[in-house]
Amino acid sequence: MITPDTTPGASRKTRILARLFDIRNIIAALIGIYGVLLVLAGLMPDAFGTREHQPRDANRVDMAAGTDANTWVGLIMVVVAAVFVIWALWRPLVSDADADGEQKATMS
Repeated sequence: MITPDTTPGASRKTRILARLFDIRNIIAALIGIYGVLLVLAGLMPDAFGTREHQPRDANRVDMAAGTDANTWVGLIMVVVAAVFVIWALWRPLVSDADADGEQKATMS
């Protein structure tokens, strides 16, 4: 017969790993990385070589909006990533072991 591991350290490790690999955190990391790259590209366009070969008048987006789209989209992506992280911290995952423990505690 296999007995479950009841040590509190193992349960804590599984909860930390479950929260670390929560899909919300992974999505937040990806959106955040792309957002930071876009903000950097918007603030330092010459560093990425986006404006070396074309005049500013050739870009219709800059002519129409008067702003850099990379900067604004990057900032929005960083804010969305922050919302995902806040959501994951506010409503953490409940693992099956935690749910079983809570049910046993309420039944006794």
